Amino acid sequence: MMMCHGSRVAVRKRTGRLASAIVVGWLCAAPAFAGDPGLIDGYVTPYYNSAGTVIKVGEFSAGLASKNSSEFVATILQMKKNWAKLNFAETYVAAIRLYDLGYRNEATYWFYTAQYKGRQFALLVDQKKLGGIGDPGFELYHAQEAFFAVTGPSINGYAFGDVDSLVSIIRRVQSENTSVPDVRSAYPGVAFVPKQQWQRINAGLNSGLGQLAGQLPRQKSAIAQQRAQNGTQARYAHLTSKPLPGGL
Repeated sequence: MMMCHGSRVAVRKRTGRLASAIVVGWLCAAPAFAGDPGLIDGYVTPYYNSAGTVIKVGEFSAGLASKNSSEFVATILQMKKNWAKLNFAETYVAAIRLYDLGYRNEATYWFYTAQYKGRQFALLVDQKKLGGIGDPGFELYHAQEAFFAVTGPSINGYAFGDVDSLVSIIRRVQSENTSVPDVRSAYPGVAFVPKQQWQRINAGLNSGLGQLAGQLPRQKSAIAQQRAQNGTQARYAHLTSKPLPGGL
């Protein structure tokens, strides 16, 4: 079990002990071999809980939680129309739901976008003004860490089965995030560092993602070998991905 302490924001992987895997900044450990590899089981309070599919991320919550495929896809497409305005919580939850419902290539794209948005938030927020439990800055700062821990093991476990496709997705995310959106609107009530610092900070974040994309092709053989040795490839190899209309 993993917990994010110091906040009411909690994260739990219901798959038990985490196994080691390649960790390169944007990556996290592969999940232990328990549970259904095609589902992401966990929670990040108060935004998401896989038990009962509880979703509380604003206007798109009902559509993301819908068991009706058409309604869910329509919600995803509507979110895409509001892409620049999405916050990391909305984007992470969409990634989880896309993965669970079989749109796993699209889920990978949303996951790396959510990572970017979450890391961007953590770098731009004024940490001297985070506040405490119940304050939006404090809660969101810890939530972005929690979402990464809940979502990363399963999506990376799947995505690293095709490094070339993953690199293409990472490059796309990098190219789409060269500028900083209006984070003050996306995260109301949160204090950020002065706006004149945003672009410089984002440039460093963007460069780091580019470095990851550059490293992965050179590590394909090592990645494949490790996945074969630790059972990750066998666990995820059978998973497929449905095409999302207008997406991956």
